[in-house]
Amino acid sequence: MPFKRYVEIGRVALINYGPEFGKLVVITDVIDQNRALVDFPEQERRVVNFKRLAITDFKVDIKRHAAKKDLKKALADADVVAKFAASSWGQKLAKQAAKAATTDFDRYKAAVAKAKKARAVRKVLNGLKKTAAPKKK
Repeated sequence: MPFKRYVEIGRVALINYGPEFGKLVVITDVIDQNRALVDFPEQERRVVNFKRLAITDFKVDIKRHAAKKDLKKALADADVVAKFAASSWGQKLAKQAAKAATTDFDRYKAAVAKAKKARAVRKVLNGLKKTAAPKKK
């Protein structure tokens, strides 16, 4: 099947633009062809344009306009947040956040470690070249 991620009630999506960038939401109602009503525990229910949503593979079983307690229970039962964090998409976002949170000194330490590793590899490779190459007369 060529397409698996449909816009439907209960579909988990990721906000990909704006002040809520990187937050997970659940589609609770489709308003029209451009907008959806989204909700998530600890967030306000609001209308979001589909252009600002990235649809995920995860879906929770909720009814249209589900109450917060029903949404929270469905998310806990499906363990969506942990599944998303374990997915390659979630790991990529975590890496990006960790990299953005690094300080100048952390970046300096990483560059020094990279240079040290490259020096050690180069030393080993140059040693192999000298022993493996036949001598010229």
